[in-house]
Amino acid sequence: MLQKWSDDYRIEIDQIDTQHKTFFDATHRLYDAIMTAQGEHAVEEALVFLCSYAAEHFEAEEGFMQMLEYPKLKAHKKLHADFIERLGMLTDEYDVYRAPSQGMADQILEVTQDWLIDHIIDQDTLYARYMKDLK
Repeated sequence: MLQKWSDDYRIEIDQIDTQHKTFFDATHRLYDAIMTAQGEHAVEEALVFLCSYAAEHFEAEEGFMQMLEYPKLKAHKKLHADFIERLGMLTDEYDVYRAPSQGMADQILEVTQDWLIDHIIDQDTLYARYMKDLK
């Protein structure tokens, strides 16, 4: 079951929260396409969104963490780099085969679900707590 956006996941930085909500929405669109056997039609849109999201969001988030002097910034950047690498493998596969499939949609959904749970919900809330403790 997909995680739904909850105010519990708020970082309390409007730009970041808006980007996270957009990620949740995109993940749900992909999930809905897969559930209606239309996943292959959602692959390109999902990959384009994820590449754009990663570039814009990671730059913004890392900028905020740098301003906060977040002590785990280096490790957090590594998580971002790992996501970009995983996304790059999916994009390369799509570019080589140009045959989006339900299976590829499933792979992308797995990546986004992992990111929702392991990163946004677990990791990003850590720097949100750090920021609150500074106040």
